[in-house]
Amino acid sequence: MSAWPHRRRGARRGQRRGGTVSFIFRAAAYGRDDGNRDVRIFLRSEPGSADYDAELPWDELALRSVIMHVWVDCDSYIDGCSSGGATAGMTMDDWDNDGSWHSWTVGSSEAGDGPDKVKRHLWHFKSRVFSPVLPGTPAKKFAQSHTIRCDSASVGFPLSRSKACIFDDVIPHLQYSAISVKHGEVARHIQCALDPGCTSYPLKEDKKVPGKFVDNRDAPGLHRITESVPRYPDPDGVTYYSRNSYQKDQACRQGTPYFSLGLPAHLYNPPDQQCDEFPFASTREGAGVGDWNFSVLGVTAKVNGCAGRELQRCYKNDRILVWQPGFPKDAEDEFFVHITDAPDTSGPETCEEDPDEGDVTDLPPTVDAGQDVSGDEGSVITLSGSASDAESTPDTGWTYAPGPDTDPGASCSFTAAGSTTTGITCTDDGTYTVTLSAYDGVNGAVSDSATVTVHNVAPAVAEQPSRATVTVTATTPGIATPTPWQVFRVGEPVKLTANFTDPGLNDTHVCSANWDDGTSQTFTSRGRQCVREHTYTQPGMFTISTGVTDDDGVADAASVMVIVYDPQGGFATQGGFLNSPAGALIDDPAATGKLTVELNPKYLPGETGPIPGGGKVDASLKGAAFDLKSTALEWLVVTVDQKVAVKGTGTVNGVLGYGFVAYGTDTPDALRLVVWPLSAGQYPQETLLYDNRGKAGYDLDVSDPQPLDGGSLQVHQ
Repeated sequence: MSAWPHRRRGARRGQRRGGTVSFIFRAAAYGRDDGNRDVRIFLRSEPGSADYDAELPWDELALRSVIMHVWVDCDSYIDGCSSGGATAGMTMDDWDNDGSWHSWTVGSSEAGDGPDKVKRHLWHFKSRVFSPVLPGTPAKKFAQSHTIRCDSASVGFPLSRSKACIFDDVIPHLQYSAISVKHGEVARHIQCALDPGCTSYPLKEDKKVPGKFVDNRDAPGLHRITESVPRYPDPDGVTYYSRNSYQKDQACRQGTPYFSLGLPAHLYNPPDQQCDEFPFASTREGAGVGDWNFSVLGVTAKVNGCAGRELQRCYKNDRILVWQPGFPKDAEDEFFVHITDAPDTSGPETCEEDPDEGDVTDLPPTVDAGQDVSGDEGSVITLSGSASDAESTPDTGWTYAPGPDTDPGASCSFTAAGSTTTGITCTDDGTYTVTLSAYDGVNGAVSDSATVTVHNVAPAVAEQPSRATVTVTATTPGIATPTPWQVFRVGEPVKLTANFTDPGLNDTHVCSANWDDGTSQTFTSRGRQCVREHTYTQPGMFTISTGVTDDDGVADAASVMVIVYDPQGGFATQGGFLNSPAGALIDDPAATGKLTVELNPKYLPGETGPIPGGGKVDASLKGAAFDLKSTALEWLVVTVDQKVAVKGTGTVNGVLGYGFVAYGTDTPDALRLVVWPLSAGQYPQETLLYDNRGKAGYDLDVSDPQPLDGGSLQVHQ
């Protein structure tokens, strides 16, 4: 395991700099060789390490509430690198108080170089700051990138360890101590072999023995081989290892072709001593190469055996891959030897024989359900599990179990229950346990679980969009009936139909309706609809509000305005003027002056409406290009409290295609006039031509007519 501290600085930037926050982060990571091509990365903040540097006293409070997310990311995903795990997000203040570890994985696909499918990937920590003063702040890399090397070794490791990922920032090297009792003889022999000024055998001028550790990957190193792999391509097919051993023995005995240039007899005394060689017989660069760039020396058998076992542990623990002819350069795994004068603090067990891993029996799969995750009800929540088996590809499957905080009837479904990476969708909020199981056909199923927290989502009963642009269906969210500005006669039933959506299919809902005449109702929804009828007994303009509340107490609401007229409710007359304010005439906002209005709409005897048969509405603004003349009236509303509203169509400056609504009150005498092009809709919305009370609503009760500056408006009932 490796660990390193790092300082991360977060800054607020805007029109002025507000300050910075500094933290100490500690990170650790471990590789694995248990048949999985990934590593795990850990990070935590050092509690109490935050250093706030704020320009103003109140800036520090703002800095403490800034949210910072941290996660692990690949430098590139194109080469098969992948990262997993949820982001760790907290306020700066929480980062300073929380000392828990957060973890992620970095993995590699099976694609790679050579038969071992070797691949190297760079990964790094990334962060992003979220703050109202830093909108859209991009994610940033912090700390340097680190390298992992992943492989699927074809030889040199048991099946249970055939896949692995290790950290490749450090140059792999074996260390021997020249003063060690256990392997000092071998260490001093290697030290001499690597020193051009030291005499080593066989004798050769300008001997250059490879493998010396100089902290440079470009230096000539060593490559591991085994007793059986590789073999020379000659008819005998002798192994590289066998040839190395044969040439080593010849050099120790002054045999062919070394003779007197080989090891002198007084330096080799078998059987008390063994013939030690460097580079090792288990390397491609051994004595069998034939270039005499090697060294032999007699060393005590026990020491030689202890040093050899240390070499085998290096192969295992540093995961030195076995070289084979034709390997791509990127697939080669070069290592070195470092001779030190440091004391050897290892115990006697280092000279003991490690258990022979040999032919490992079929091991059960390994499975990981991934990080705990969360999301919204009705939405797909991603599950990133993993499962592997050294001998085969295991069958996998997901299951779930609702927790005690879920409502009865809640259920979930998987997008692909047999895939380790899948999505889960749940019909209600609550906590669920998801379990990933793997079965290799030999051992019992292996399982791992994670927690899925599902959040409630509010029901949505949005305002109904314009029916000129939307095809309304029975399930379109919003108020389906009545439609905006729909006209009803007093005593005629008004049916409210409000459709709503809720991704929580297991949720239940309560509807409410406020009819704007002092009456309201609460009732249970049916099939994602709120349906009720109401009969108005008096004329007016009424804004109907409907709300939907789910069983978690979360609500949404929408409203629609209707017109209720009474042909026997009376009529209105006006002759007068008002001073039109600036901004009322939209095309000429600076225009002011006297707005003269004449109106006398009324229902004639026997008429049932809604179109009044009598009267007109005319208006002109002195000194400006605004002259309205009605050509048709659509409805007339006269309320019991002597308010009046009339809607119709007409010409402006002699041009057809305009709608208008005039509002008025008898006491005090007041008027509001709204005019708009009919191309913008059948009732006033965003696009207007004239409105002398532009900030008021269109409901008669809130229309806020402007007092007349001359003349009067009379309501006759």
